[in-house]
Amino acid sequence: MTRNMRDRLIIVGSMLWMLLAATVTPAQPVARNHRAVADREAWATALEALKRLEGDVIVYRSLADFEADGRLARVPLQIFEDRLREVSAELEPLLNRIPAGKPKLELTNALDSYRDGVFWWRQIDQPRVVNVSALAFAESNRTPSDTAFLSSIPYTVAIHWRQAEKYLRQAEQEVR
Repeated sequence: MTRNMRDRLIIVGSMLWMLLAATVTPAQPVARNHRAVADREAWATALEALKRLEGDVIVYRSLADFEADGRLARVPLQIFEDRLREVSAELEPLLNRIPAGKPKLELTNALDSYRDGVFWWRQIDQPRVVNVSALAFAESNRTPSDTAFLSSIPYTVAIHWRQAEKYLRQAEQEVR
């Protein structure tokens, strides 16, 4: 290969490289902007879904308020469980799309707080309608410590609702 040929190849290669760089560079901000818009849409949908759950529960500002009312939610447990399942099914794919970071962690913590609250609420739920076919004789030998433990569960549920609200507010502030 002659020196003249080698110089031409270098020049052509350099020009080709500059041409490729010029066409690829503008596409990156567009792709980044598209991803940012998709991320914002995912955030908005996730926040909206969690706010639907927040609307179903009662978040007390103080222990006195809770003891005065004592209700855990505006809806029965079964309805809340159904809505939690719906929101979880909607939120799981969104959380996979949202980039890792504090806001994603806050959303995950809010959802987990609702799940934990439902777990404890289920432990004390006594439905008003009982199916006769579901009745079975069960001897109730509760110790005083069992009774004390069961009486603290509503407070635990209320704390989980309060935690969920806190995580939701923090997620909203992080996204802004």
